[in-house]
Amino acid sequence: MGDEIQVEQQYEYFAIVTDARPLVDEPFLVCRRQVDDHGRTHDEAFTMRLAWEPSTALRRAETGEEGEAHRVDVSAATRFEQLQRARERRMEPEDGRYNYAAWIYNGSLDDPDAVIRFWTSSQRFLMEERYAAELGWVDSYLREDWQRGRYDGKIEPIDKATADQIIERWEQRGTEQG
Repeated sequence: MGDEIQVEQQYEYFAIVTDARPLVDEPFLVCRRQVDDHGRTHDEAFTMRLAWEPSTALRRAETGEEGEAHRVDVSAATRFEQLQRARERRMEPEDGRYNYAAWIYNGSLDDPDAVIRFWTSSQRFLMEERYAAELGWVDSYLREDWQRGRYDGKIEPIDKATADQIIERWEQRGTEQG
């Protein structure tokens, strides 16, 4: 064991630019590529979940399907990560607390069609997320769509403990069915 050599993973980094975000220094997305010991290519993007995750964005940009790819160095990728993390912190609740609600269309208060959380960010934006099995909290516009009449049903305020109980039941149900 003491004779093993640790090989550092080597990545190539790419800024994906679009018409809306045309500057390499302020890209739409940053991706990285690694070629493994077997010659297989693994592409990842730094996502809104603040993690490097598998992605096809780099290939789509290379083929001209969606944006353009420009090679950048690791410091540019690190700047992008830091910027995304800072943006996310600005979008957190100003007071650190979320409000929760259940959307009921076909379900019930005990088993609603959706659980949402909403808050006002430090930038004074009204923010909302919906709980999605296996993904966690994801961006949502359910309350706004409901208020505009795009969805029927009703939205009932619930507390965090109730939201957690509903989510736990959903996750358990998914595990049992999975």
